[in-house]
Amino acid sequence: MSALDFKAYSSILRIKPALRFDVGTLLMRLFAYTTTVGTITMLTLAGSSALEATSVSSLLAICTFAVAPRVSKRIDERGQSAVVPAATAIAMAGFVLLLVTTHFGLPFWLNYPAAALASFLPNAAALVRTRWTYLIATRKFGDDTPPLKTAYAFEGILEDVAFMVGPAAVIAISAALFPTAGLLVGAALYCVGALLLVRSKDTEPEPGWGADSEAGPARKSMFSESAVVRLLFFVMVLIGCMYGAFDATIVSYSESIDFALLASIVFAIESLFSLVMSTLFGMLTLSMPIRRQFVLFAVLFGVLYGLVVLVDSPMSLVVIVTVAGLAYPPLLITCNVVCEHASPSERLTESMAWMNSGISIGMVVGPVSAGALIDTAGPIATFDLCGGFAILVAVAVLACIPVLRKRL
Repeated sequence: MSALDFKAYSSILRIKPALRFDVGTLLMRLFAYTTTVGTITMLTLAGSSALEATSVSSLLAICTFAVAPRVSKRIDERGQSAVVPAATAIAMAGFVLLLVTTHFGLPFWLNYPAAALASFLPNAAALVRTRWTYLIATRKFGDDTPPLKTAYAFEGILEDVAFMVGPAAVIAISAALFPTAGLLVGAALYCVGALLLVRSKDTEPEPGWGADSEAGPARKSMFSESAVVRLLFFVMVLIGCMYGAFDATIVSYSESIDFALLASIVFAIESLFSLVMSTLFGMLTLSMPIRRQFVLFAVLFGVLYGLVVLVDSPMSLVVIVTVAGLAYPPLLITCNVVCEHASPSERLTESMAWMNSGISIGMVVGPVSAGALIDTAGPIATFDLCGGFAILVAVAVLACIPVLRKRL
C-alpha cells in the first residue's frame, strides 16, 4: 500500500532551527556542484587548452575520491564544528591558489597541488543528511519530527536547485566579468554556508551519538567494513559514468546535427522532471521494505535510461529523457535511506561521502569513455554506451540481492 501526503513538507518547514543549517548547506552545495565546470570554465577563458583544463578538474575529482571520505570519517569522530572549519580552510587555500595562479598567469603546474588541496572540501550533502538523521532518530523536535525519507527528498530538491543554478551562474559570472570571478563568488558563498552550518550548534550531531559505548573507536573505513556501502559506491560510480557519458554525448549529438540548442533543451527537461519527481516522491509513503524499493528503483533506472540505445532523432531523445528523468530521484533518495539503514549512526557522514565520491569518479570516467567512442564511432553509437552503464546499475543491484537480504 502507498499514499501521497500533500502536506509532507510542512513538517520540514516547521522546524525553525533547521533553517540555518539548511540555508548554509545549500550555499555550500551551490559551490561544490560547480567546482568541476567552474575550474574548466575559468582555465579555458584564461587561455588554457581544453586538455589542460580537464586535467586539473579530473585531478580534483580523483583527489576528492581519495580525501573526502577520510575528512568525513574525521567529522564523524570529532564533530562537524570541530573539523569543518579546518577542512574548509585547507580547501579554500587550494582554490585561492587556483585563482591566483590563473589571474596572475603563474606557472600552470601550480594548479595541480591547488586541486589536491581543494579536494579537502567538506561534503555538504553528507553533512546535512547526517544532521537530519540525528534529529529524526533522537526525535529532538517531538511531534514536529519529519519522516526520514521526506527529509532526504527535501534535500534532493535543494540539490536539484543547486545543480540547475550553480553551474549556470558560475559560467555566466566568469564570462561576464573575468575568468576567476565565478569560482571567487562561489568560494565566498561556500564559506558563508560553512559558517552558518557550524554555528547551528543546537542541531549538530554529537560525536559518536549512536555508538555502542563498548564498541571502541572506529579504525577501518566504512568502505572496508560494509558490503552495502561498497555496493552503493559502485552503483554511484556507474550512475556517474552514465550521466557523464550521457551529457557529453548529448552535446556532441547536438553539434553533429547543427542544433546546439538541443542540448540546453534536453538538460532543462531532465532537470525539471527530476525536480518534480523528487518533490512527489517525498510525499509518497511506501509500505514496501527498503531493500525491495532499492532493487525496484535500480531496475527502473536501468530500464528507462537503457532506452537511450533507441535514440535516432532529436524527438526520440527528448521523449526518452522526459521518461527516464523520472527514474533518478527515487533511486538516489532510496540509496541514501539504504545507506542510513546499513551504517552505524556515528559513521553516517563517512558512508554518504563514499557514495558522493563514487559519483565523482564516475563523472570523470564517463566523459572520457564517451569522448573516445564519439571520436571513433560517432554520438549515436555512444548512446549505446550510456544505456550500457544504466543497465549495469540494475545488474549490479540484482546481483547483490543476497547481500541486501543479509544486511538490511
